[in-house]
Amino acid sequence: MQYLVTILTLSLLVVLTLTQPTTERNNEWDLKHVFDTNQMISMAGYPEETHTVFTEDRYILTLHRIPGDGPTVFMQHGLEDSSATWVLNGPEHGAPAFRLADAGYDVWLGNYRGNTYSRDHMDLNPDKDDEYWQFSWDEMARYDLPAQLNHVMARSGKDKIYYVGHSMGTTTYLAMNSINSTWAEHIELAVLLAPVAYVDHMTSPIKYLAPFADSIQWIADQMGMGEFFPSSWLMDLIAFFACGDNSLIQGVCENVVFMLTGYDKTQMNETMLSTIASHIPAGTSSYTILQFAQGINSKDFGAFDWGNEETNIKHHGTSIPPKYDLTKVNTKIALFWGDNDWLAQAEDLLRLVMKLPNIVENYEVPWPEWNHLDFLYAIDIDQYTNNHLLEVLSKYPINDVEVLE
Repeated sequence: MQYLVTILTLSLLVVLTLTQPTTERNNEWDLKHVFDTNQMISMAGYPEETHTVFTEDRYILTLHRIPGDGPTVFMQHGLEDSSATWVLNGPEHGAPAFRLADAGYDVWLGNYRGNTYSRDHMDLNPDKDDEYWQFSWDEMARYDLPAQLNHVMARSGKDKIYYVGHSMGTTTYLAMNSINSTWAEHIELAVLLAPVAYVDHMTSPIKYLAPFADSIQWIADQMGMGEFFPSSWLMDLIAFFACGDNSLIQGVCENVVFMLTGYDKTQMNETMLSTIASHIPAGTSSYTILQFAQGINSKDFGAFDWGNEETNIKHHGTSIPPKYDLTKVNTKIALFWGDNDWLAQAEDLLRLVMKLPNIVENYEVPWPEWNHLDFLYAIDIDQYTNNHLLEVLSKYPINDVEVLE
């Protein structure tokens, strides 16, 4: 009881408004960030398309496209993010999707179930049916990612494409390829930005959930009854531990994504904070967050443990959640990582490197404070990652199609 009283007391001391903008927008492009991904693409002067994809388990996903005549690149966002993340920086500030489009690529942007753009289902209502939220990133790897990639290949007419994933977009790709080796026939190169598989050394405040990770339903209820609500008292408590020393500016601690992934003050244009806050967190299930917490405890790369045999069988076909064997990932892999990444620590990356059999590029960003989100929003994103990304893709041409540098 004393422990519960202490927790409740601490949570009352933490007063955070996780989605309130803290910095005034000061240029025309920032004003456009209140719009959807497709609107931002159009407003930047690029052609755009919006596509709908249906998964085998009846979730309805939205893809965005910047059509191009060159090879196809599919880009998949990370935890609590969306397709918007690849265009938020704008074309003048190195947004990765625009840089690839400018180089001639046919750019597709995915959205995982439960986020702003992929919140629909053929039978379930996410606002009324808790069953909708009974998923983790296992389902994204098993259903969402294959459905999106197959749609992209069918609509683009390309049997071989590139993959670029960030954060959980790397986690799900590794899981998908580990259980289905045929993806190496279709993915010429998978570029993994801030790769996350093993997480037992992570310094993210997600680690504070690890001691409770086996109390699946209780902790999920505290985070939002299936849908992850970062304004809950539990996340406020995590914010207290993560930001209580005032080491991060207030605007960062008011956004759960920065709170969970870290912050590089030098590389972050602070005028972007309110822009980012208008698009992320974009939505996911509480179980998706919990799966990373379970990974801290298990010290392995495996499927989510739902806490009982019946539910595990429903989700995995086995009473014991399976492990993902990274030695079976047979796609060519390019790793891009930074030294200040709270989610992808050096010890965990080293273990990943030792497991993956086909690493063709292992790129440590030459900026000591490079953080998890710098791959998307850094001031010097062109210098440190975008230019190298284009160089790496050019080393592995698809069907000898020439792409402009």
